[in-house]
Amino acid sequence: MVAPTRPTIIRDALAAFPAVRVRKLFGSDAFFAGERMFAVLGVSALVLRLPEPARTATLQNGIARPFLSERMTSSQGWVVVPYHAEFAQLVELGRAAHAAALRSRKPARRKFRRAAHRRKVSS
Repeated sequence: MVAPTRPTIIRDALAAFPAVRVRKLFGSDAFFAGERMFAVLGVSALVLRLPEPARTATLQNGIARPFLSERMTSSQGWVVVPYHAEFAQLVELGRAAHAAALRSRKPARRKFRRAAHRRKVSS
């Protein structure tokens, strides 16, 4: 029997939170609470969308670094926490991200309008 890897253990812990859906996103597991994504398993780190002040505290303590990409800037609360961080700390940060996603009342923004809502172009 093969011992589970650290990402697998973290995946199982996050998936055990209430009302969580796990979907594949660009080959990685993405975790959703309702319509809000709150975590993604990266290759070497867990990417979380943390609420303030948890985000600022993890950055100041050196636990995490800002997640920077073309579409999701650090202003949206995303941070990268390496898997070698303390397991209890990873789970607690995951719990904070999950709780914030559940508290969010406004629905996730859709980038594209559905086909039924598009204007018809006259021929």
